[in-house]
Amino acid sequence: MEAMVRSKMLLGIREMEPLAREATCAALMKYSPPKHLENLTLGTQITDTHGIFELYLAGETPRDAMVISEATVDRATGEVSVKIFLDG
Repeated sequence: MEAMVRSKMLLGIREMEPLAREATCAALMKYSPPKHLENLTLGTQITDTHGIFELYLAGETPRDAMVISEATVDRATGEVSVKIFLDG
């Protein structure tokens, strides 16, 4: 029963996405945007402890994708960390 109560206290994808979006937008303000954004894609992954939001430009194959950023949200605290993979 305790596991059920504990999981209800964790943030879900709907609560985490706006946190990740805001932190990612703020972090990207320091960078020039890539030239071609037509294949811009958001990938999401949820684990027991974190939500991971990856912004990338899709390629013909997964190997051709260009990752722009990765925001990781702590499901318990809502704390967000963002990594940017663009040249400043």
